[in-house]
Amino acid sequence: MQVGIELLSKIPPENRREFIQSFKILPQFDGCRDNCIYHKLFEDVGETSHFLWVEHWVDKKSLEKYLLSHRFKTILGAIDALGELIHFNRIKVNNIQN
Repeated sequence: MQVGIELLSKIPPENRREFIQSFKILPQFDGCRDNCIYHKLFEDVGETSHFLWVEHWVDKKSLEKYLLSHRFKTILGAIDALGELIHFNRIKVNNIQN
C-alpha cells in the first residue's frame, strides 16, 4: 500500500516565491527519484497564503527513510523560516481503479 504525507502551511505573500522554489527542488532528492511517485503543491484559493504539500511514496519503508532525511528536515526548516506549519498528516493512499 502506498503511503504519504500532507503538510498544510501558511506562508506570507512576501515569502511565497521562495517557498514554491523549495517545492520545485524535491525531485532532485536521491530517494525521491525512485520512491516518491506523486508530489504536488496546492494553494488554497479561498485562503491566500495557505499551501498544501502532498507526497505519495511507494511504501512505508521509503517514506520513513525520507522523513529521517536531511532533505525532509530542510523542508520543515524552510516552512519554519518562511511561515508556519499548520498541520502534518501521514496518510494511506488507496488507488481507485475503474
